[in-house]
Amino acid sequence: MVSFYVCRIWSSLRHNANYRYLWYGYVVSQLGDWFNLIASAALITRVTSAGTALSYLFLARFLPQFVFSPFAGMLSDQYDRRKVMIVSDILRAITVLGFLLVREPSQIWLFYLLTILQFVLSALFVPARSAVLANIVSRKELVAANALDSVTWSTMLAVGAMLGGVATAVFGIETAFILDALTLSYRRG
Repeated sequence: MVSFYVCRIWSSLRHNANYRYLWYGYVVSQLGDWFNLIASAALITRVTSAGTALSYLFLARFLPQFVFSPFAGMLSDQYDRRKVMIVSDILRAITVLGFLLVREPSQIWLFYLLTILQFVLSALFVPARSAVLANIVSRKELVAANALDSVTWSTMLAVGAMLGGVATAVFGIETAFILDALTLSYRRG
């Protein structure tokens, strides 16, 4: 059964250029998202010594998706999904670059505000991407494509977090944010 899905995924990636490009963009974007998480945690640690500051980061990252996802799905049904994806990624890249402005404890509110905005925009992107995926793969490929997305997410969690930690430690928090912004720009390609 597993080999059946692997063959179907491989065939879809080989023969469906639109799906291949959408998946490549997903891989790169997931990599950047994990860079962002590690750099965000490092920034909070550097700027504040409050023990609850990290928990606020997770609240700022996940609450917007919970609240805005139902509305985002409706928006992606009403507008050109490709444009929704492009605009949300451009705005997310700009938002992530805004993290570079946060340098001292008095600016931590800006970091949380930008994080909330980033994940409101992510909530717009996700349903549009899901709908596009369903439009560019055949019905028989959809289960395999969704399985590949899940495997990609899990893999990039491990690889992206590890590389994000290395990049943050070696090159600095700011570089990790810039790399995340670049991955958002790449995904538009």
